[in-house]
Amino acid sequence: MSTVPSRRSSRRPSTVLHLPCARRTVGVEAALRLPTVMVLVVEDTCTLIALRDWQDREPPRRRPRARHRWHAEGRRLRAKEQRMLELAEQCLDAPD
Repeated sequence: MSTVPSRRSSRRPSTVLHLPCARRTVGVEAALRLPTVMVLVVEDTCTLIALRDWQDREPPRRRPRARHRWHAEGRRLRAKEQRMLELAEQCLDAPD
């Protein structure tokens, strides 16, 4: 194990957060300063985790009832993802 710091550790931390569900980026300072932006960051993270969990739980085709429930859950998660886009618009595009 090396005791020399890597180049990666010497970089400045990122000042921008990528929100994949909201399809936006926001500054860390804005997220820390504005409660509505922090809510957007948290909701986006939760939605992304839920979508990835859902994808990992796809049931086999031989279980049609389970697949039906899985697809219904996917529709609900996609609707939540759409609400994330609307929330991002309200939080980030609204005039101050």
